[in-house]
Amino acid sequence: MSIQELLPLLHQLSRTDKLRVLQYVVNDLAAEEGITPMFSAIEALRSSGEAAHQLQALLEAEEQKTRE
Repeated sequence: MSIQELLPLLHQLSRTDKLRVLQYVVNDLAAEEGITPMFSAIEALRSSGEAAHQLQALLEAEEQKTRE
């Protein structure tokens, strides 16, 4: 399939599906380059227990600032 055939099809997609296509393409290119794409890094952090710990620390620091 050529890009000329693909672009009209992409145009018909919903916003959510367009974002999924974009994420797919970025992940594919990143894999070819041997790097971790930003989407994957953010998702990994968000799903980890460390994310909750970091958020708690941030909230505590903000609370400390408001007390001062």
